[in-house]
Amino acid sequence: MMRYCIVCLLLVIVSFGQVNAQENRNGFRLDTIYKSGAKRQVVKTPVSVPLKSSVSRKVGKWTLSGSCGMSFGDYTSIDVSPQIGYRWNEFFSAGGGVSYNYHHSSNRYDMNYLGINVFGRVNPVRYIALQIQPELKGSWGKSYGKKIDFRYVPTILVGGGGVIPTGTGSISVMFYYDVIQNEYSPYGKNWVCSVGYSFNL
Repeated sequence: MMRYCIVCLLLVIVSFGQVNAQENRNGFRLDTIYKSGAKRQVVKTPVSVPLKSSVSRKVGKWTLSGSCGMSFGDYTSIDVSPQIGYRWNEFFSAGGGVSYNYHHSSNRYDMNYLGINVFGRVNPVRYIALQIQPELKGSWGKSYGKKIDFRYVPTILVGGGGVIPTGTGSISVMFYYDVIQNEYSPYGKNWVCSVGYSFNL
């Protein structure tokens, strides 16, 4: 008798597990609802309950990003450029920020650049980004011993590079070229490499 009860109990548990697994397929659960009326009827209705395997972390559309770099020696360079942006979808984002650049070369120049910028970025395919970034900088310092008064320097950086997603944002390696080529531009006629990190807010 005891064996018979144990066997029946195991059959009930297994059956319940099979029904529960069937009801939870595709990330939905079937809940029991009783219809009102003279005769009680059981109706199974789908209720959206994501399963653990289908739950994805919500990623904020606001991003905090930027880049910084420095080098010392006969030629000293310090660059700090924080930015905040908004990502409309997986293909397009835009925003703006501020930047500070300091460039020093022994017996040649000692220049400061402080400015604001806006940017637009397109991701045509995953891991690849194209960006345009107009900037307006104010510069001052010394060049070959001569004092340089404050003046405005417009630049437009155009370029692209790679973006590697991480758990909290992404790491980017971008290459830019200043298409305006103002004679006082801190970028000159060289391609500029920038390594930055973006945080999802």
